Amino acid sequence: MATLPQRYVAAVARGVPEDQRSDVERDTAAAIADLTEARLAAGEEPDAAERAALLELGDPVRLAAEYSSRPLQLIGPALYPDYVRLLAVLLAVILPLTAIGVTLGNLLAHGDPGQTAANAVTTTLGVFVQLCFWVTAVFAVLERTGSGKPLTRWQPEQLRDVPAQGQPRLGDTIVSVVLSLAVAGYIVWQQFRSPFVVDGVPVPLLNPALWSFWLPYFIAVMLAGAALEIFRYRTGGWRWPLFAFNLALDLAFALPALWLLSADALLNPEFLDRLTWWTSAESSVAATAVVVIVGVTLWDVVDTFIKTRRDEAARNR
Repeated sequence: MATLPQRYVAAVARGVPEDQRSDVERDTAAAIADLTEARLAAGEEPDAAERAALLELGDPVRLAAEYSSRPLQLIGPALYPDYVRLLAVLLAVILPLTAIGVTLGNLLAHGDPGQTAANAVTTTLGVFVQLCFWVTAVFAVLERTGSGKPLTRWQPEQLRDVPAQGQPRLGDTIVSVVLSLAVAGYIVWQQFRSPFVVDGVPVPLLNPALWSFWLPYFIAVMLAGAALEIFRYRTGGWRWPLFAFNLALDLAFALPALWLLSADALLNPEFLDRLTWWTSAESSVAATAVVVIVGVTLWDVVDTFIKTRRDEAARNR
């Protein structure tokens, strides 16, 4: 049976190219011998001195990597910035497009809403995993076969501008406007291309009788909200009068919606009648709608209040 020093030398030699093994074996054996002799001279027992020498040299895999100048990390510091930037861009662009594409494809094919959501989530997660794996694999190969230099040269001009205190962000404005327009668009879309299909016929979620007043009213409120976001951006951020107007819009949407729900007039009766597989479907759907409306309204009021106080404080400095 081989001794511990012999096994250690063999483990180090396995981790280096074949043309270096004889030199590495000789140098490693000599290092073990020198460390062991020094400990024996200090009065340690032979077995303890031998073991302590191996511990001092450390993990043979790490020592072999030092001998062969082979990186132990998957992606080293030279390539890591390029790796992070590329992966962030790909995830930010491809994942939303994947989710939107799958959702639209299923809805246009009149797929089941639950199955549509499940397909969108599972496909997007699958794309996320594939992107992370393949980008990481490519950079790991470059780490071991490349020159060890960054792929791109960083320039100071790449630094993003720092928004001024109280200055609204364009990205936040775009998201808010898109969400408002999406809600308004859904109210119209669900009437003609509802994802809930029975016997090949779309069944609207909202009561079609509300087109006489309430549905156009809700659309107008959402469009007013989008206009407020644009005005807020153009005027340099939230102010207390704008907060009050936004609060009025939130209440103008939430209170009528809750009142219609309490009167069993907001949701399409035909849609509720079709949910034969769900016990107490009407009360369950209505309760869910109440939670969503109240939760979104409270979140928007609190979020806008925090942003208004922040923006006003920044202006007063």
